[in-house]
Order: sequence, then structure tokens, then C-alpha cells
Amino acid sequence: MKLITAIIVIGTGVAVMAYFIGNPVEATKLDKEVFEPRVEFLELVADTYKVELSAQGLVEPVTQTVIISEVAGAIEFVSPKLKTGGRFLKGERIVKVSSADYQAQLAQASATVADAEFQIVQEEARAVQAMRDWKKLGRGGKPGQLVTREPQLKSARAKLASAEANVVQAQRDLAKTEITAPYDCMVEAASVDAGGYLPRGGRVAEVYTADKVQVRLPLSLEDVSFLPKKIVGGSVIVRAKVGRVSKEWSGAIVRTEGKIDRATHTMMIVVEMREADGDGMFKVPPTGLFVQGKFEGGEFENAVKLPREALRNDETVWLIDEASKLVVRKVTVERSERDYVVVTVGLSDGERVITSPIELPVNGMKVEPVRKQANQLN
Repeated sequence: MKLITAIIVIGTGVAVMAYFIGNPVEATKLDKEVFEPRVEFLELVADTYKVELSAQGLVEPVTQTVIISEVAGAIEFVSPKLKTGGRFLKGERIVKVSSADYQAQLAQASATVADAEFQIVQEEARAVQAMRDWKKLGRGGKPGQLVTREPQLKSARAKLASAEANVVQAQRDLAKTEITAPYDCMVEAASVDAGGYLPRGGRVAEVYTADKVQVRLPLSLEDVSFLPKKIVGGSVIVRAKVGRVSKEWSGAIVRTEGKIDRATHTMMIVVEMREADGDGMFKVPPTGLFVQGKFEGGEFENAVKLPREALRNDETVWLIDEASKLVVRKVTVERSERDYVVVTVGLSDGERVITSPIELPVNGMKVEPVRKQANQLN
């Protein structure tokens, strides 16, 4: 029984093996699938790119002055315009103090001048008489200084000069009893009232220029390099919102402060605005207003404006050639803005640049391009 069982098992195995050998299983061959990532692209437009620079700052007065009194006295007159926001023309009277004491000082000084002039006349007459007496006495030789009264004449002339100086000083003090505006100005703060007393050196008011203002605009060193070689005189457009109204003023660069802020690596550009260049209620922006200045920089021919996402970390871009293959190209970025970059070397008009990311980019790989909205230079 064991032998018969073994023979049956072996025979069955041989029969099964013979079946499989006679009927082999053929493996199915599949063609390799090529993966083509879908990418978005922009068709480039080369054009002239004009650099626009912007900076923000606070409007300040060009000149700000604290008016003080150079004389002391009771206040006789205060202009009704001496209030915050009051406006004065150059030379217009602001305050007047009592002039009685200074008129008396001028009269005394004038009397002293008259006495000094009389003293000189007396000494000159005495000198002439002394010379006559010297000759009558028949004394020979040269007369001494006491005879010619030269020391007395010198002293009298010095007293006259001092008296005349006192007259000039008294006239100045009398003129300073009337305090006038040093230039066309507006009042920042007033410090006196009618009926008060103004000491010498007392503060009268703080004023600032009314017909022109300035704004200090910080530009980075990179931005400064895009300004024209002749910076002073360049035009700047200053914009701000006054309430709900957007206002715009025309300004001019008057100077640069010439030093670099070590913390921010910026240079201050000072822009001035004049009333003569403005119109409406606000001919110049009011002081303290926060404004934005727009500068005109240089121009680049045949420049391409790229969205920032199209520029890769190593300053390369991915292009799509005519065969829909990826091309990696090095470019020269001339200027970087917040949302875009300006390329001057490496790209041409009409080329297709990829803006979407690719997980494993390989130069020459096949891609499936999808058009995005065309890029346009402003």
C-alpha cells in the first residue's frame, strides 16, 4: 500500500509539472509612461522700464524760529493774529512794548554827544591859543604835547565816539520795542498777552515759514543709485490723504543730507514744496502730515518685468522651448520690487517663462504648458 501510494503521488506530480511545462504563462508587457508636469507660464514682453522710487516722511517747516524780545518793558500792543495758526507777512508788527524809557535813553545819549562835540571845540581853541602864547614867549624848539593839548583832544574825541555809539545803541533799543515778523510766517505758539510785561530775552512766539515746507524722505543706497547724477532740482510728486480727499503736490529736491544712517543704510533726501506751485485750500501740505514721495529714476531699454515667483533662488528662470521642454537659464536682475523683478539680461520678448513650482525640475524635461495672464510693463 505504501509503494502504491508513493507511485500515485509521484505520478500525479509528474503529470502536473508536464502540464505547466506544456502550457507556460506569458507576462504582460506594459509601455513605460512618461510623466509631464503641468506648469503655468507667462509670455514675456520686453519694453522700456522707468524706475519709480518711493519713500515716506513727515512734512516739516523749512524754517522755524523762536521770537524773543531784546528789550524789556510793558506790553502796549499785541496783534490779534498772534494766535496758533495766525499768519504774518515779513515786517508786519506782532508786539509792541513801552518805548518811553528808550526814548529817554536816546535823548540822554544825544545830549552826551553834544557835550562831547562842545568839549572837542573847546580843546581845539585852547590848543590854538597855547601855540600863540608859545610863539609870543619866543621859546624855541618843538612844543610838547601838553602845549598842543593833543592828549586832551584825543580824550575828547574818544568820548565823542563813545557817545555816538550810545546813540546808535539807544536807537536800536527804541526800534526793538516794536517786534515784527522776520519773514512770511505762521504762528506755532504764542507766549504773550496784552497788558503783560516782557522781560529782556522773554519769549514772544514760535513761528515757521508759511509759503514753503519740506519733507525728509529716506532712500536706500540701492534706490539712490537709480537717481539721476544731478540730484538737486529733480522733481518729486508728493501724495497724501487729507481726510477723505487724496491730494498731490509737486516738489523739488533741494539737497541731500550727505550721511548714511548706519542702522537702516538709508540717505535722507530733502524735498521742498512752495505755495506758488500749489492750488486750492492746501497749496502746500500742512506740517505734521505723513506723505509719500515718488521719485523718477533712470530707464532700462528692453527690460522684462517678471513676477517674483518666476525667479528662482539662484537667479535663474525656467523657460519652455518650442518643444515644450524645460530650459534653465541664468539672468541678470537689475532691480527688485515687492511683487516683481526687472531683468535686463537673459530674456527676450515672446519667450515663455514658468511661474508655477516643479517638484523635481530637470533641464530638458517635457512639460505640459498652461497659459497664464500675460505680463505687461507699466
